[in-house]
Order: sequence, then C-alpha cells, then structure tokens
Amino acid sequence: MERINEWNAEESNRAERSWGHIRKPYTIDMFEFLQSRAKSFLDLGCGFGRFLEFLKESHEEPNYIGYDSSQAMVARTIDRFPEYALQVFCKNLTQPITHPQQGILIHAVLIHVIPSDQEKILKNVKVANPKFLTFDINYLDKQIKNSESFVTLTRNSEVKFRMTWQPHDEMTEMVKVLFPNYDLTTKIYKLRAPKKKVAYFLERH
Repeated sequence: MERINEWNAEESNRAERSWGHIRKPYTIDMFEFLQSRAKSFLDLGCGFGRFLEFLKESHEEPNYIGYDSSQAMVARTIDRFPEYALQVFCKNLTQPITHPQQGILIHAVLIHVIPSDQEKILKNVKVANPKFLTFDINYLDKQIKNSESFVTLTRNSEVKFRMTWQPHDEMTEMVKVLFPNYDLTTKIYKLRAPKKKVAYFLERH
C-alpha cells in the first residue's frame, strides 16, 4: 500500500532536525499577524510546536490549542511543552473544529492536501468564525500537469509526501466566497523558480 504524508516518529524527527526551527519570511509574517492581533490561538497542523514556541517568546502562557493528524507530532509538542498536554490534540483536520479560538493558523498544511480537503478545512474554519485567519498555499506561474496529485519523495523511499501546486486565483476566489465578511490581504513570496508561496491574511469586519 502506498504511504503518503505519513508523519511518523522518524519523519517527524527528520523534519524537526532539518527545517523545524528555521523561520522563513512567510512563516514570520503569518506568526506575527496572529501574535499581534489575537488573544487566543488555534494551530491547525501544529507539528512539533513551532507556533507555540514563537508565542511563548512574547506570551508567558499563551491561550493556545493545537491540532495535528500525526500522533508523533502531537507527542513531540507535548514533550517540548508538557504544560500544554491537555491542549494539544491528535485530530483529522478535515473534521469540525471543536475548540474555536480568536485566531486560527494553518501553516504548511494545505500544501500537503488535495484541493477538496483544503475546502473542507476552510469550511470548518468558517463555522468556527475566527476574528483572524492566516494560511498558505504553493503556487506556480505555469501549472504542471496533474498538479493536485503531484508528490515528491522524502529520504525515506517508502513514504511519499504530496505537494499540491495550484492556481492562486482559484484559491482567492474560493476564499472570497467563503469569507465575505473578512478583509483579505495576500502576499506572494518567491521560492525556487518557478515556485512561489502565497500567504493569506484575513480579519473579520
């Protein structure tokens, strides 16, 4: 059976060692957008606690909830921040949000899921009705064939990681329909050509 996006303990540890503590410009912008505005935070796809680590640099005890679909990631976050053991949950991110917070972060998550699951996640966010939302997608100037199922191999040849590249305009139109009562700002970041990152910043009227 093909194993896709399986963030087991081995892959979780590799990710944390290789890039887990690096903050790219888009990461900083997304983190600061919420940190400077919201009073409570829901981290959809919390990984090994990157956003919680950032929050604790300016908040002694941030009002934080984390969801991740990987038990290994959740375990690592709890290992790093044991005081949040009851506030970090292993949860399928396409399922309804049960811990709504004022600010919601979806960082480096939608880039690994197909567009239909992206829409499910964003619809759940709409129901949660946050004051602030930020998320990112991968974008190509020239679309590749079958972009929804494009995958790249990790060092572990048994596990593939889906990387979804999609039209920026299509996502923007969907966001405008789903979140009509929000002010929307987008920012494009150049990666290795022709790849780009698009970050979305939303604030409810």
